[in-house]
Amino acid sequence: MSTYGTTEEPMVLKLTAAEQDLLQSDRPGYGSRSKIEVGFNLVNATCGAGIIGLPFAVYQAGFFPGIILSIIVAILSQLGLYMLIVAGQRVEIYKYAVLVEYLMGRPGYHFLNFMIFVQAAGSCVSYFILVGDTIPVLLELYFPQYPIHRSITVSAIAIIFVLPLNTARSIGSLARWSIVSVLCLPVILLTLLIRAPTYAPEHTAPIGWQTTDMFGAVGIMAFSFACSQVSFNNYLSLRDQSSRGWAIAISIAGVLSWSLSMLFAILGYLSFGTDVQSNLFLNFAPDDAIANIGRLTLGISMILTIPMAFYPTREAVQKSLGLETQTRQPTQVEHYILTVVLFLGITAIGISIRSLAKVYSVIGGFSASTLAYVLPAVAYLATKKPCESDETLKAPLISSPSSSQTSLTQRARPSVLLDIAAVILILWGTILMLYSISIVFTS
Repeated sequence: MSTYGTTEEPMVLKLTAAEQDLLQSDRPGYGSRSKIEVGFNLVNATCGAGIIGLPFAVYQAGFFPGIILSIIVAILSQLGLYMLIVAGQRVEIYKYAVLVEYLMGRPGYHFLNFMIFVQAAGSCVSYFILVGDTIPVLLELYFPQYPIHRSITVSAIAIIFVLPLNTARSIGSLARWSIVSVLCLPVILLTLLIRAPTYAPEHTAPIGWQTTDMFGAVGIMAFSFACSQVSFNNYLSLRDQSSRGWAIAISIAGVLSWSLSMLFAILGYLSFGTDVQSNLFLNFAPDDAIANIGRLTLGISMILTIPMAFYPTREAVQKSLGLETQTRQPTQVEHYILTVVLFLGITAIGISIRSLAKVYSVIGGFSASTLAYVLPAVAYLATKKPCESDETLKAPLISSPSSSQTSLTQRARPSVLLDIAAVILILWGTILMLYSISIVFTS
């Protein structure tokens, strides 16, 4: 018997977690994270090892110039993030390296992958240095009956806790761990607030406009606020993938990361003044119980932050080796082999190097300035013309209840102010990069 007035519901193919993870890491339309979750992911990527060096940066720049400089660097960094995604939307390219190849050819593609590798792998190394500066100190103090070796301790922590977080393909899988990591920061700040002032009478902290190394301070701040290497990863994990949705996510991240970072920086500088070290916790006595709570929390935060830098490191190598292209993704075997090899190499370097200041100066001034300022601004200006077209972006290949709900055609309109800001970013980043290169060769 015929039934009238009924229609068949369209078939919706539900993705497995692995399929969702793969597609979310590769193309728009499969984002599943809220603006707040992505914001916390960006805060976690921003407030990593660099936050520990900010009190030293304030000392180098001077108190008032340091605060003003931090605001400028934070704003320029957020503008770079916004411009990069807008450029990608205009040409429908959602990989940093592929976007640069589209604009500058194959040499630009390899140059960018190299810069991302230096930035992200260097960040991983700095996080391992901080883990080595915190956890072994605590184990030696509270478990004196056992021989504690820094290299063995860091290796065990890396294999047991860090490696499992590095195995997924999409950075969106780290969102909840990022929230835990960011929530560690108030605990670190609280321990500083309680304990650091007791050290203040032993040190002098000038409050004024005098500077000792302004460009050195900019390098540390650039490293501290830069996270462009994970911009597309986080954008693709965002449920609302419009320009406005991305702007809200990076605004949340910008306000939170600057507030937490500079509160930490000001507290550290006022407490230790001209004697402040590039790793603030080295200023505390090893047996300071309250400071050790901060050390432990910092160690946990760094453990959870290492994967945020590892993902773009792996992606850069995959692209350079030809394992990841617009039409190909690494196989499971390739993915896991590359993950393990890179992980072992970065861990070994992180164990052997102990100078955090050197890592800051090289990464912050050289790679961070290029990735966070120069290339995003160049990409934004170079893709202006395609923005006038209102073509629809690629739709998801498979309908999924978790696919992004927001139309991807909501792109940013051309803006004279953004054009001017892009020129400023190029000039700012170029000057900083050239200065940092000169310092490396003359030191």
